[in-house]
Amino acid sequence: MPVGAAMFLFLAAIAVAVFAFLSIVTWVSAPAKERLARDRFALLKTLAEQQGENVTRVLEILQREDKERRQKQLRDERRNWIDGGVVLIAIGVGLGAMLAIVGSRAGEWSVGLIPFLLGLALLITGLVRETRTKKSEREAE
Repeated sequence: MPVGAAMFLFLAAIAVAVFAFLSIVTWVSAPAKERLARDRFALLKTLAEQQGENVTRVLEILQREDKERRQKQLRDERRNWIDGGVVLIAIGVGLGAMLAIVGSRAGEWSVGLIPFLLGLALLITGLVRETRTKKSEREAE
C-alpha cells in the first residue's frame, strides 16, 4: 500500500473518530440539559401559583443564578478568544522562525505572518470584548 493511501486512511479514521466522539458527547449531555429546563419550568410554574415572601426570595435567587451563569459564559467566551489568539501567535512565530532557519529562499519566513496576524486579530478582539462587557456590566448595576 502506498504511503499516501495509508496516511489518507489514517487521517480519515481519526476524523470519523473525532466526529463520532462529539456526537456521543452531545447525545449524552442533551437529557441532562432537558431535565434541568423541565425542573426549572416546574419550579416557576409552582411559584406563579403561590404568593408570599418566599416566592420573591426564590425568584431573586434564580435571577442571581442566571446573572452569574451569563457572566461566567461571557468570561469563558473572552478567555477562549484570547487563548486562541495566543496559540495562533505562537504558531505563526514558530512557523516563521522555522522557515527562516530551514528555508532556502528569501522571504519564506513571511508565511508565518498569516497565523501570527490572525492570532493578533483574535487577541485584540478578546481584549476589546472584555472592556466592552465590563462597561455594560457596570451600566447594568
